[in-house]
Amino acid sequence: MHSSAKYQLDALDSVDRRARRLIGDLANKKLKSLEHRRKVACLSVFYRIYFGECAQELFDLVPPSPFYHRTARHRKDLHPYVVDIPRTRTERFASSFLIRTARIWNALPASIFPSSYNISTFKSRVNRHLLGKRAPP
Repeated sequence: MHSSAKYQLDALDSVDRRARRLIGDLANKKLKSLEHRRKVACLSVFYRIYFGECAQELFDLVPPSPFYHRTARHRKDLHPYVVDIPRTRTERFASSFLIRTARIWNALPASIFPSSYNISTFKSRVNRHLLGKRAPP
């Protein structure tokens, strides 16, 4: 779904906002926006792919993390799981799930990632981060 065209996602988000407005405040407090839920789901799927908890064909699509010396100023805030995003001119490839999600993935703070593979902890921390709350250590 995250690889859908932006105008399609915007239309779905519009319907979501309208439905949330009709349902009222109670639902809005418990139910996060469709866009928020989509980002958490995409990052969770990407986490599984990155750590090989998926089919080998999917795992092979994500390039291994490059090693960066932390002395470079622009690299000091990167987490150890940064992936290279291929530069491409074709719009279809640039808007794919992997490219879009990799951009969000690379922008995550290091505190989001558990010390060992744990999808539920990762998902919880991503959820809190995207809501603007501090992720617990």
